[in-house]
Amino acid sequence: MSSHGGEIRVLHVDDDPDLGDLVALHLERVHEDLTVCTERRAADGLERLSTESFDCVVSDHDMPGMGGLEFLRAVREDHGDLPFILFTGKGNEEIASDAISAGVTEYLQKGVGTDQYAVLANRIERAVGERRAKSALEESERMLSTLISNLPGMVYRARNEAAWPMAFVSDGAAELVGYRSEAIERGEVSWGDFIDESDAERLWQTVQTCIEAGEPFEVTYRVETADGETRWMWERGRVVDETDDGVEILEGFITDVTARKERERELAAEREFSENLINAIDDAFYLIGTDGSLIRWNGVVNEVTGYTDEELASLDVWDLIAESHHDEIGRAIERTMAVSHGSAEAPLVTADGEELLYEFRGSAIDDRNGETLGVAGIGRDITERKRREQKRKQYETLVENVGDPMYVLNPDGTIRMANEAMADHLGYDRDEIVGSAPNRFMPDEDVQRGTDLIRDLVRDDERTWGSFEMRTVDADGTIRINEDKVAPLFGDDGAFVGSVGVLRETTERRERERELERYETIIEAVGDPVYTLDDEGVFTYVNEAVEDMTGHEPDALVGAHISTVMSDEDIDRGNELIREMLSDADRQNVTFETELVDDDGDPTPVEIHMALLPAPAGEFAGTAGVIRDISERKARERQLAEFASVVSHDLRNPLNVVDGRISLARETGDLSHLDAAASATDRMGELIDDLLSLARQGATVGETSAVDVAASAAQAWADVDTGEATLSQSGSVTVEADPARLRELFENLFRNAVEHGSTNPRSQTPEDAVEHGSTCSQDATRSDDAVDHDSTPVDAPAPLTVTVGRTDDGFYVADDGVGIPPSERDRVFERGYTTSELGTGFGLAIVRDIAEAHGWSVDLTESEVGGARFEFTTARGDR
Repeated sequence: MSSHGGEIRVLHVDDDPDLGDLVALHLERVHEDLTVCTERRAADGLERLSTESFDCVVSDHDMPGMGGLEFLRAVREDHGDLPFILFTGKGNEEIASDAISAGVTEYLQKGVGTDQYAVLANRIERAVGERRAKSALEESERMLSTLISNLPGMVYRARNEAAWPMAFVSDGAAELVGYRSEAIERGEVSWGDFIDESDAERLWQTVQTCIEAGEPFEVTYRVETADGETRWMWERGRVVDETDDGVEILEGFITDVTARKERERELAAEREFSENLINAIDDAFYLIGTDGSLIRWNGVVNEVTGYTDEELASLDVWDLIAESHHDEIGRAIERTMAVSHGSAEAPLVTADGEELLYEFRGSAIDDRNGETLGVAGIGRDITERKRREQKRKQYETLVENVGDPMYVLNPDGTIRMANEAMADHLGYDRDEIVGSAPNRFMPDEDVQRGTDLIRDLVRDDERTWGSFEMRTVDADGTIRINEDKVAPLFGDDGAFVGSVGVLRETTERRERERELERYETIIEAVGDPVYTLDDEGVFTYVNEAVEDMTGHEPDALVGAHISTVMSDEDIDRGNELIREMLSDADRQNVTFETELVDDDGDPTPVEIHMALLPAPAGEFAGTAGVIRDISERKARERQLAEFASVVSHDLRNPLNVVDGRISLARETGDLSHLDAAASATDRMGELIDDLLSLARQGATVGETSAVDVAASAAQAWADVDTGEATLSQSGSVTVEADPARLRELFENLFRNAVEHGSTNPRSQTPEDAVEHGSTCSQDATRSDDAVDHDSTPVDAPAPLTVTVGRTDDGFYVADDGVGIPPSERDRVFERGYTTSELGTGFGLAIVRDIAEAHGWSVDLTESEVGGARFEFTTARGDR
């Protein structure tokens, strides 16, 4: 066998055919790996070499045409270093020299005997072996060079010193650190300059430890590149030599593993995520080997079984499954590994021996080579599900036996199930109903309303069901009104899988409701508050009008006791009336007056018309009532009482005067008494006019419009006998008012000021004025209401000045008279209040009523010069 192995093909060229065949025979016999092809001419040998591959050429020297040396030169030109042995019978030093010069591999002279063929065979084998070895070395060097140049890093040769000086660096250095290999080899920079300081000490210690142990070293560390970028490097090396001074020579390989480091971090994060995900699964997660051993599980397995991790590690799946189901689980595992997925149900046995019914679902897990490693899956406690299935069967029985029509719809709205009651309700066989669209049995608009309701319920996590009114059309065409209570259905994955509904016919109820709605409409249209109370005095119904009267919203009052709006005393009166109605069969209602208290505690006088609610004989179910606000009526009654008081008191005096004067005139014949009587009748006329004005117009206004205050005041001033008094205007303002009533307000103020005011407060006390001497005093009475100002010697009074002006939120009327004491200001607006023996006391009461009728407020203060100032705030706004 060849020392280098493999077949050796030899081309033998010799013009002697017998010799050629003999050489081939002996060479192939001596070495079984030799295959000899023979040609007679050199030209034929060249042709053969151009078409076939040979490991060696053996040629004779003397041949016709092209000789052996010429043949050698031709072979060298076309086939390079192909081994060429000159095997010739003619030999001398000249031929040998020429052969060597021409590049012959071996020169061998033919001899006698067969030994020469053994020598030739050895020469052939040696020549071919050397060429093959050389080619292999060159190929190895080429491959090594190619490998080094294509490595994702660099190969180096370095001294084992602190700076790691390198004598050889492959071309990959530039890509790793940004410096060319030559710069590192020349020592312009050293590898140690790139190493991160925080890694340098650890790196050195690791390398030295491995060198001392005679082992290769592997290290990972960070470097900073020429661009300032930090990269991770992985290096593997070993000691290959030692210098004369005892320094180890290292050779190794360095590559950039930054991406790998990033990937490792990502993988670590992914592993952490996977671990967290597995542990976050609510179900029991497991990974078992093909032999049933437990490989991986999550915390739920510990919680469910009661085993610790150490205990589970020593168990297999058979320890956790009831023995009665071992065969079934074994078959399920085999089936899962065969078809990639599977499921099974079996009791899971806990550490306490308790058996829980579980459903196991798993998938086969393969390695990279496709070999099955085991089964991974989850186990879910289905004890509750089994209970629900049993309950579902019970519900199905109930649904079929209940009297209300029931149905189930598919997600697309078609009918999936209808019970027998539904079939009876619609008048169709169940087979005709199931699979049909709902609009076959109900109007399209009702179908749409039901669809919209289901869609809303699906979107609303807070609601599980809803109801709507719908109509059904049975097989005879009869339309019925129903209440349809519906609910969406969801699968285990939370997906919408349809809906369920229960019908209850409400045709008669709906007619009653419509009748009730008509009554409710009537009650709301009444305008007065309407209520019902139960037998405990708790509101069961109130209409919207109650809020306007009490300030309580209807919803807030329903469920509240009557004491919320009525005093205990008035409740007792109402209860007494109820007892009277209950004891008298002919008395079904009563009317009584009381007071309701609003949410601010203010009372409102009301009249209540109350009746008993219908109830079985002898029972009391509560009351119903209509409430009417009688505030205005009560005010009129009070006003009439005031009028009666005034009439009875104030008219009696002038009547007595008339009666007395007439009697004196009759007795004495002195007709001057008739003048006094006439004056008294005039006084009576003025008093009656004021009473009529207050009675007819005091609290009402007519049609309103925008009125200029200055113009209205000027017209009123012109209509009043003001004597020497003067009117001053300080700006103006436009208000929304009844022009006639506003003019009347000014007339009363001006008349009272002129008749009762004094412009000389230094010479007259406040008591000298009949109505406190103010411009806007308590009364707007006539001149005969005033005390005789001449009764007390005073200086001649200066003319009175009355000023009308604007404020930020209305207008004012002020004078420069004596003013009104603070102690009297709260009383000046009371009806009938006066300090004059002849005054009616209604003048300023009329002023107040006119202001309030417009929605204004009036405040009495002191003017800048000490007189009276009345400020009017216009609630409707001013411009």
